[in-house]
Amino acid sequence: MKRTLIILFALLLALPVCVQAEEEFSYHSIVPTPHVTLITPQAGQSYDAGGKLRVQASGKNVLRMEVTLTYEGQNATISMDGAELDYTFDTPQYTSGATVTVVGYGEQDAFGYPMESRQTVSILSPRDKLFQDMFALAAKNYKDPYYYHAPAKEDWDRGICKNFVKRMFDTFKDAYAMKEYPDLPLHMPLNNSKKNCAPYDYGIEWRIETAADGSPFEIAGQFKYDNDKTKEENRALCRAVLESVQAGDFFQMTGDYYYGKGAHSLLFIADYDRATNEVRWTDSNMKNDSVNGYHYGYMQYNAVKSIDWFIDAVCFKLHGCTLYRLRDDLFIR
Repeated sequence: MKRTLIILFALLLALPVCVQAEEEFSYHSIVPTPHVTLITPQAGQSYDAGGKLRVQASGKNVLRMEVTLTYEGQNATISMDGAELDYTFDTPQYTSGATVTVVGYGEQDAFGYPMESRQTVSILSPRDKLFQDMFALAAKNYKDPYYYHAPAKEDWDRGICKNFVKRMFDTFKDAYAMKEYPDLPLHMPLNNSKKNCAPYDYGIEWRIETAADGSPFEIAGQFKYDNDKTKEENRALCRAVLESVQAGDFFQMTGDYYYGKGAHSLLFIADYDRATNEVRWTDSNMKNDSVNGYHYGYMQYNAVKSIDWFIDAVCFKLHGCTLYRLRDDLFIR
């Protein structure tokens, strides 16, 4: 028994030495791992105003930092010593998306190579940023009683369909310009007059304006019922327009649908889904009612129907639709 106690005591005396030895071994053999955090830009951002893009990042266990901006296949790389990076790229009238990659280099590993940590973020094109902001505004308004159920009787009422889609664009338009006409303020054309729409019903299209007039919209597709063609031929032409729908397209139509009859404007928030044959949109006053004898429109967000629903609504005499798409040369002022 006495011998056993002596052995145990000897082992206890040796234990701290073993632990200390293990700690010293770990401390000297492990190289600190570098880590970088990209502060700005974040996902969902585009270029800054004034043709700039500021990149800020910080690192831990980092000796040197490197940032690369990739735009249309071309790279611009800046390297800085230390664990902090703050650099502003010049991005004058950039119209396409880009990527920003930040790399933090630490100490060398066991093979003599510097350890690294990297983070990459995609920069939205100005056009895509505008879409994102319009969709976010529509989603926010959909939850706001002020816009969800709004007066829609007089031309100036906020619940009128064209007033709604125009506000989606007007809220952000001043931050953008067209590369071809950089000094022109942007605007959305009004609906064409009843006289100019003839012989078709009012509401089939907007006023005809070009980029030189300050309109950044182009006709991506149009259907006008052709009396010289069969019903089936007309439906095929209408279907081709609706199958070309892209997120961010504005739609102007004159039709007869079970919510109402006449002119209507809306904004598509997703590409045409070929798998389901559906489109998704946001609008106001497609659905409506009256309060104390005054007409009110309901707002919709993420409304969904098959394109056959739209074809049935517009594919008959004197009716049709026009698909408007923003130009791709928009840049952030």
